[in-house]
Amino acid sequence: MNQMRVNNLYCLFCISVLFGLFILGQSCNNQKNNGSAKVVKTPNLDANAEGIEALWTQYGVSDGILKMSLHTDLNPLKPVSATAELWLQHKDTWMKISESEVEALTAMAVFRIEDWNSRESTPYRVVCGSSRIEGIIRAEPKDKTVLRLMASGGVKDTYFPYEKAVAQMIAQDPDLIFFSGDQVYEANAGEKPVRAEIAEDVPRSMANYLKKWRRFGMTFRDLLKDRPSIIITDDHDVYSNDLWGRGGIKKTGNRMDGGYLHPTWVNAAEKTQVWHLPDAANPGPWGDGIFAYYTSLNYGGVSFAILEDRKFKSAPAEAYAKLKGGKHSIGEGKQPEVIKDSTFNTSKLDHPEFQLLGKAQEEFLAQWSQDVAKSNRLAVVLSQSPFVNVGNYKPFYGDMDSNGWPQSGRKRALEAIVPSGAVMISGDIHYGTILQHGINEWGDGPWSYSTPTFGSEANRIWKPSVAAQGRAIPGIEGSGNHHDRFGNKLTLTAKADGIVGYGMILLDKQKREITFEIHPLDQKREPDPKPIPGWPMTIRIE
Repeated sequence: MNQMRVNNLYCLFCISVLFGLFILGQSCNNQKNNGSAKVVKTPNLDANAEGIEALWTQYGVSDGILKMSLHTDLNPLKPVSATAELWLQHKDTWMKISESEVEALTAMAVFRIEDWNSRESTPYRVVCGSSRIEGIIRAEPKDKTVLRLMASGGVKDTYFPYEKAVAQMIAQDPDLIFFSGDQVYEANAGEKPVRAEIAEDVPRSMANYLKKWRRFGMTFRDLLKDRPSIIITDDHDVYSNDLWGRGGIKKTGNRMDGGYLHPTWVNAAEKTQVWHLPDAANPGPWGDGIFAYYTSLNYGGVSFAILEDRKFKSAPAEAYAKLKGGKHSIGEGKQPEVIKDSTFNTSKLDHPEFQLLGKAQEEFLAQWSQDVAKSNRLAVVLSQSPFVNVGNYKPFYGDMDSNGWPQSGRKRALEAIVPSGAVMISGDIHYGTILQHGINEWGDGPWSYSTPTFGSEANRIWKPSVAAQGRAIPGIEGSGNHHDRFGNKLTLTAKADGIVGYGMILLDKQKREITFEIHPLDQKREPDPKPIPGWPMTIRIE
């Protein structure tokens, strides 16, 4: 891949502009030039050298670096040689600034441009074969008083392509988009998952995965092409039903033991979703060869910490091993990670050595938080799941898949975040909630907004059996000061029982206020603008 600095473009390409325009015109002959991506079908995987099609783009800008990924319909089982080109428009002139090979395994081409001028919006064009995608790399909104962050997750393809919902999201014009995980579900695209247990499985598993991943991309392509995005992976994105990564080890036992499928496949699948993020703080490889992507982003005058709360997390089997009766001592059930015995003392499942984020990520988070405190910026922590067990199938359950466990790891993470004054945004639990984490006392931890699920089912509840110990809000059942099933403190102010949709977070840098909005969808996943008690909610960051 050629990586060229934007400030050298004029001297390098001034002679070739006219010739480049001619070539571009030929390669894009008979292609629409309106920048709108209307195709909603899942592409045929059997692409050939002449028929490789550009499907959608994802990009991000941070600290003077533009990173963009182009996704195509190339088939990993029938790889062909193909290249993609990135063109930028300056005034009335289009200039090719980089080209990149389409990778066989991921079917994507990537572009990294340093010394990026983020003060101006720049039209771009990505060309692959006879297809192209046009969009806008937006000027960084540093001068805007309010930064608009849209947050979503849980994209089952039951109602694909979600045209009316996506049209509303585009009309709301967010500055930045966050997808919190489960962009892929194993049943998407109508095929059973092909899991890569050994190296020989990887190409076939990637071909299977890409069919499902393309359902996400083809749904949101018009939203993604004109604004930066943050995308992180959760358990279903890597074909796991719950996930305890244990530092990136390969799974050798059952899922209670933790671990991943084959590292080559995991790295390829995660790369399709996260490559355009800022460079990883500590990529590794970790464990048995799996890379990490946790990082930070400064955008539009707001600081973001982008976390991985699965990759380094301890597994239930480690807790069972410290119990006298093993897993049988927590009660019966087909899901031993879910504590169903209401009398079981869950403090027995904790140990100081158990990890939620892992030591290296904790250190990264603490340093980020200290830097934010010095800068006095508004700050946001983005993760897969809230750091409390707030959404369950039954009120008395305790789920070790939640970030309410392990309690010691949760406490260390929240203590690291506190100096930044950050709010926490997440998804995963299929349940819209607003709450304040408690660490030692109620109200001493970060605020959290877990957004409702977009395309999955809203099947979780919060109905504590013990009355609130203060701060209850009339008319909102379960509000106020409570303990979750693992003994963690939380103060709930809003919950959206049975509601699907997505969230918008308004970050007012001048007033230092953050507003949480909810945008419900109906059961057909079409906009349903009804009021939900507790939303919108505004908090002030002192």
